[in-house]
Amino acid sequence: GYGAGHLLRRFLDDGAQVAGVDPDQLGVDVDPEVARRGRLHRGGVEDLVGEELGRHDLVYGIHVVEHVADPAATFATARALLRPGGTLSLITPAGDSSGLRLHGEHWWMLEDPTHVRFFTARSLARAAHDAGLVDVEVRRPVLDSLSVDVASLSRRRGRPAPGGVLASRPVLAASVASVPAVVAARLARPALRPTLQLVAHAPA
Repeated sequence: GYGAGHLLRRFLDDGAQVAGVDPDQLGVDVDPEVARRGRLHRGGVEDLVGEELGRHDLVYGIHVVEHVADPAATFATARALLRPGGTLSLITPAGDSSGLRLHGEHWWMLEDPTHVRFFTARSLARAAHDAGLVDVEVRRPVLDSLSVDVASLSRRRGRPAPGGVLASRPVLAASVASVPAVVAARLARPALRPTLQLVAHAPA
C-alpha cells in the first residue's frame, strides 16, 4: 500500500533501500525518486516471490491488512519477506475499540466498504504467532486516526458528503478542534483508541 510513495521517500532519504507493493497503484503521481530507486510491484504482497523473499529488515503496512481477503497468507508472506530478526509492523483498525461499541454502525471505520475484517488485539497477535513470528506485541497508538470520533458523530447525525464525511470542511474543522479532548480521553481510557499496531519479528 505504498500509494504515492511518501513514506518510502522518507526511508530513502534516511539511506535505506526500499521496495513497495500496492494492488491499486497505476504509477500515477508516485514520488519520482521512489519510482527511480525503489523496487515497486503492482499486486498484493502475497504475490511477491523470488528475490524479495528473506531480504528485508522491515515490512510495514499502514491500514492495509483490514482490506485483504486472506490475512493468513498476508502474514505468512510478510514473515517470508523478512531477514532473520527483521520486524513486521502493521497498523489496523481496532475491532475491540470502545468507539465501535459507542457508535455502532456509525463508527467511521465502517464507512469504507473495502474494509473486509477487523482485528482485536488478541486476534492480531494470534495471526502473527500463527505465521511463525516471535516477540509479538500489540500496541494502541494514541495519535492515529484522530478524526474518528468527530467523523462517527457526523455519521450518526446523518450528514454524509460525497467522498465520505471527512470530505466535509465543517467536519474536518471540528476534527482539528477536537484533538486536545480526543487525546486526553484516549490517555485516560486506552480502550477508546481506534487502531492497533502490531510489532513482531522473524526468528533470529
